[in-house]
Order: sequence, then structure tokens, then C-alpha cells
Amino acid sequence: MEPTHDASEDWENKSVKSWMVEYTVEVGGETNRHLSMISASDVTDVHHHLLSELRKMYQTSERVDVTVHRIEPVTTNTDALYFEGIYSP
Repeated sequence: MEPTHDASEDWENKSVKSWMVEYTVEVGGETNRHLSMISASDVTDVHHHLLSELRKMYQTSERVDVTVHRIEPVTTNTDALYFEGIYSP
């Protein structure tokens, strides 16, 4: 018998999380600093989403130089008591 592959197994194993990507783009002598939030399952997936984002933003540019400064998964560890009385809606 051939082994069967269930696509839902892959989905269960890969949890999508938020990643913070900080990078600099140089186009035509002009430098722009970017900070993006990307939803992805792993770093490879982050790279693919970042490349797609760059293609959309700079589709008319002939040459784009990108320097990635930081790629980190976002961990939410917020204590509401820190903001009590400081901010109001």
C-alpha cells in the first residue's frame, strides 16, 4: 500500500504567528527604513512574504537593495495594569 498524506496534518503542525521584520530599502540613492508585521509559520515563510511585499511596493524600480536588520517572532506579554489610568479611550 502507498502511504497516504493528509493535508490537514501539515496545517495542524504549522502554527501561524506574527513576525516583526525591520529592514532598510535603498532605491535610487534614497534610503527608507521599514517595520513590517508578517503572519507566517516559519522564517522561510517570512522571507517569501517579505519578498512579495517588496515586489508590490517597488514594482516600478529597476534595482532595490534591501538590508534586513531584524526578524523576530512577536510574543505578546502585556500586563494591563501597566496602562491603568494612563490611557483612556
